[in-house]
Amino acid sequence: MDCRKGESQVIQANQYRNIQVPEAFTSVDGEGRRYGGDIRIGDLTGNGDVDFVVYQSLGGVKPAFLGAFDIDGQPLWSMGRRDLAVADTDTGAMLHTISPDRPGPVAVADIDGDGACEVLCLFVDEGIEATSKWHLGDVQLLLLDGATGHIKQQASPDALRSCDGFDGGILRIPNFVHQRLLVADFSGIGQATDFVIKLGKTLLAFDRNFGLLWTYENRWNEYPRHAAYIPAIGDFDGDGRDEVNGGLFLLDHDGRVLWEEYLGDNMDSVLVEPWDADSPPRAIVSAGGMVLDESGRRLYELGLEAVPHGQEIRCGRFHADSNDRELVIRYNGHHPDLLVAGPNGIRSRFRVDDSPNNTGLESIRWNGAGGPDLIYSPAALWDGEGNRAVAFPGLPPASGGKMGWYHCFPANVCGDDREEVILYDPYQDRVHIYTQEPPQASAYGGYRHTHRQYNTRLID
Repeated sequence: MDCRKGESQVIQANQYRNIQVPEAFTSVDGEGRRYGGDIRIGDLTGNGDVDFVVYQSLGGVKPAFLGAFDIDGQPLWSMGRRDLAVADTDTGAMLHTISPDRPGPVAVADIDGDGACEVLCLFVDEGIEATSKWHLGDVQLLLLDGATGHIKQQASPDALRSCDGFDGGILRIPNFVHQRLLVADFSGIGQATDFVIKLGKTLLAFDRNFGLLWTYENRWNEYPRHAAYIPAIGDFDGDGRDEVNGGLFLLDHDGRVLWEEYLGDNMDSVLVEPWDADSPPRAIVSAGGMVLDESGRRLYELGLEAVPHGQEIRCGRFHADSNDRELVIRYNGHHPDLLVAGPNGIRSRFRVDDSPNNTGLESIRWNGAGGPDLIYSPAALWDGEGNRAVAFPGLPPASGGKMGWYHCFPANVCGDDREEVILYDPYQDRVHIYTQEPPQASAYGGYRHTHRQYNTRLID
């Protein structure tokens, strides 16, 4: 029996902002459509409002242009070239600067501890004439002032520039294109100013001064026997220093291996979050729908029969009649099939809307601390029983194509304890913010930038 809500019961979200990406930061594709590229968020100017960074990448992989703008769509700064094109050393053709093939190595966070957000990124060397998409020999590490774009720090570490997409002489594209910068507190200073770069099989950890702390070589790098495309950061043991969950391994703050174990194919997505009210953070992993402690012991497991291909996994409290934390899993690969499971097992299975890649899962604290949380899948919010709960009126159709769907940031931009939804299509030129109701200026306490934004979980 289909017991879903009727369309008349679906809440229509309030469109808080519809922001035009500055035209100077956009490009035009082969069909004449204007687009911006991938997006990151944070308070770049220190005025308490969320700002935006849009970027494009040479060959779709190496960042080559960044532009920053505010919530009103006013440009703040830009660097690099949207028209950069160089010879491809692998094919002899040309590589162009385009919207990134995957969400990539750009992060917005307070890296130097001065109280203001910077932009941390990999960036292609100036003046190159030829390159390979699969080697980082001409990529450097930059820290940019959030308000001005001025370079505060730069380095070209040998450990970074020696990274490539090969393992055992074979190009491992899936794990290499999911490059990411994740901000962490490895030093125990009480603020996340260190960071780890995930580059294919290699993890590189740096301190705030770009000093290399440690490296780790992941030994599971062949599809579908691979570690997490995007690792997750958190303090498992309560010592004030973060660990790194790679799905098939857990690394201590100093890079020491706490455990390594092959747990199953398609370890696409991982989290570090508490599983119950009294527990420390746990490793929550998509392969088999598992929850693991700091020693790798399985505390909870749905198994491969229930989760044959754990494409994405998120955690939240999705039912108002229970205080239990639950998992929501895209359990059947690139398909719109979701399940919600709690400590007592699977509670619901349902299908959400199709999207070009059938990715983009997120938990949204739409109702604040009192809950329940809702589930984002492009482009609507769903409750724990699979009912469409919230629609986004006025949202243009997605552009289509592998990455042409609405990517989602959960973020508190209106000042109460609820999260808004920030949506963008990397092949379009607008950013959309939806909230529960028209916000009251008197309630606005300023944008709050947390690990849910600076360690964004955007995945393709």
